[in-house]
Amino acid sequence: MVAVTEWSGGLYVSPTVAGSRPGGLIAGAWAAMMSLGQEGYLQNTKEIMEASKKIQRGVEEIQELFVVGKPDMTLVAFGSDFLDIFEVNDVMSSKGWHLNALQRPNSIHICVTLQHVPVVDNFIKDLWESVQTVKANPGPISGGLAPIYGAAGRMPDRGMVNELLVSYMDSAC
Repeated sequence: MVAVTEWSGGLYVSPTVAGSRPGGLIAGAWAAMMSLGQEGYLQNTKEIMEASKKIQRGVEEIQELFVVGKPDMTLVAFGSDFLDIFEVNDVMSSKGWHLNALQRPNSIHICVTLQHVPVVDNFIKDLWESVQTVKANPGPISGGLAPIYGAAGRMPDRGMVNELLVSYMDSAC
């Protein structure tokens, strides 16, 4: 098991040393590339990049949010100086979106893939609605992960955060 508390991407825990990069995924990626060919790959990449930029513009239009950094590719991270972004993440989860929580700064991100291309407008609409829900009802959602991420971000003892991650993984798997 691997637990990382000081990664700029937030908290990370995996039941294996390989983490999120096991060999089966590599073989699947190779097979997909062989099936698509260069032209198919370039077309898909163009559509994904356009979707990523549209999401970035959509986030920028929500005044309570800000884009973290300058996204050059398909990862769009965003946070808020006005509300708990982890609560927004919990509301988005209730709508079927599974985003990744980040820390330093507290933020969430979406890694845009080909599956997101046809639903970008739905994502932006759901994100706007989620922000409005959190503004109207501040405070953690029952069963949400916002309190865990919020507390972990404030804990100076990173060893304790590591123990929290390992306990979570033990109970979740």
